[in-house]
Amino acid sequence: MHLTKKVEHFLFESPTWKLLAVVCVLWLVKTGIWTYPNPPALWAMAQNPFANPFTNPDEEYVMWSWLSPWLAWLTGATTMPRLFALALAQAVAFTFLFVRVTLNSLPRDLARTAIVLFAMLPVSTTAYYWVGYDSLTLLLMMAVLAFPAAPLVTLGAGLLLGMQHFEQGFLGAAGLSAALFLSRRQGYPLPYGLKFCLLLLGALVAGKLALVGLFRHYDIHVASGRMVWVREHLGGLVSNFFLHAHAVVWSLLGLGWLAAARFAEWGRRSLPFFLVLGALGLLAVVTADQTRVVAIVTFPLLMAYWLRNPDFLSRLARREVALVFILWAVMPMSWVWLGVQKWSVFPYDVAYVLHQAFGWFALPDNLALWPFEPFR
Repeated sequence: MHLTKKVEHFLFESPTWKLLAVVCVLWLVKTGIWTYPNPPALWAMAQNPFANPFTNPDEEYVMWSWLSPWLAWLTGATTMPRLFALALAQAVAFTFLFVRVTLNSLPRDLARTAIVLFAMLPVSTTAYYWVGYDSLTLLLMMAVLAFPAAPLVTLGAGLLLGMQHFEQGFLGAAGLSAALFLSRRQGYPLPYGLKFCLLLLGALVAGKLALVGLFRHYDIHVASGRMVWVREHLGGLVSNFFLHAHAVVWSLLGLGWLAAARFAEWGRRSLPFFLVLGALGLLAVVTADQTRVVAIVTFPLLMAYWLRNPDFLSRLARREVALVFILWAVMPMSWVWLGVQKWSVFPYDVAYVLHQAFGWFALPDNLALWPFEPFR
């Protein structure tokens, strides 16, 4: 109990910069920073985003995340290190924007509770664990959610999100719309409204149509997409989920399931949230990147009902937040890919630095996959 009191005092009474510094250090050690497993695909697109570089139809779905390689090409980040640095900067901007908006829009204690809750959710570190096009996806999603009263931001960021990852943006916005529709008569305020969601959905569709038009203008032929990829691999994806369901379901929220249990105490008022969370969670059945995909598409829902909801945050006592923070600090990360529980890449970060400095550790040929393959 003495430890809990100390942690509670630190979380709510220490200077903000100290809290953020400790959270960032824990993020680094618990998660680490690495590239996503197929950086050559983004690199190939960044060389010339106005042509399809892929001969393998299984890789063509990456073309529909066109905006991030185009930005790399536009800014001259066309080498692997520069491409990685650009994506990492976008991930940092995503985190910074969340923290800035949270501190500015919520009372002090509630903002700190929201930061702790955000830190333990898989979405907070996904863009660092797999530095790649998710970084821009989450930054654009956060930009939309940060300024719901600014329709021009909603339109602009939503259109760009449609050109970056239409499917994730659309499912996230559609899920939030459904939850808000079901919650409209339950009498508690939320930071987003149906008009905002409809505007965002329209912007996302416009972004996708703009990308289709751009491909036609430059005569870029893309025979495949994400839906085609899912259809062709559906049997293996469903089997993969079924055989690893316990690990997959836990990883979707990690310790955030404790917050879900707390939110369930609202009874019927929590029902819209859980119905939509369950529906979006079914994506884990039909994707290979189970934690990553569900973390991103549920982010708008979690922002609305948890992270920017003063009514919910105020019900979490300081002691509860401190206890959960302690649990989060000592528990390994919760992240599943291909049905397999993964681990922090921080030791690999250290090994890479030691190799560059002293020649220690033998690096594999496929460096991007090194942390994710066991027995290496």
